[in-house]
Amino acid sequence: MKRVKNVFIIMAILPAILFLLSCDNILNDSEASTSILIVVKITGYTDTGDDADFLQSDVYEETSNTVVADVVSATLEVRLREPETLGPGSSYMSSILVDRYEVSYTAVDPSGSSVPGTFEGHLSTVIAIDSSIDVSFVIVREVAKANSPLFDLRGTVSILQVTASITFYGHDVLDPDKEVQTTGYLSIYFAEYAD
Repeated sequence: MKRVKNVFIIMAILPAILFLLSCDNILNDSEASTSILIVVKITGYTDTGDDADFLQSDVYEETSNTVVADVVSATLEVRLREPETLGPGSSYMSSILVDRYEVSYTAVDPSGSSVPGTFEGHLSTVIAIDSSIDVSFVIVREVAKANSPLFDLRGTVSILQVTASITFYGHDVLDPDKEVQTTGYLSIYFAEYAD
């Protein structure tokens, strides 16, 4: 009789344990934004100034004896996470405020060349649902060109190729606790290009 009683207890507790294990405790949907932020395109330019899907970054402009930050543009878009099943709190009136970005670099050279340091910049751009906007931002700072390893490229024919990872951060305009982020990538070729 005691065995039968134990079996019933186990049968009663087992479904409850399985239910609790199936719950996703990592992200509560009530805390997630109803919108998603998407990087549609990042546009760089060649050393002659033409638009390109990469960036040729001149580490030193000999004619003007200066270093200049590289500014590129990104097309960002906002969509509803579940456009067909609008739930409480989600609305086509929701918008996202993109307020900062972070740039980090990874060397393409397998020998592990050094790269400029990671940095963060700030924006203040509101993007409405189902729309896109172009934002300009600094992808290479002057200070990076004034220090190694970019400074070491001056007066040489060497090229340093890196992949820039750009992560944009934002949040719902009506609820700053509901954060969003997205990442885009751009190939950069650092060299001292002919002026």
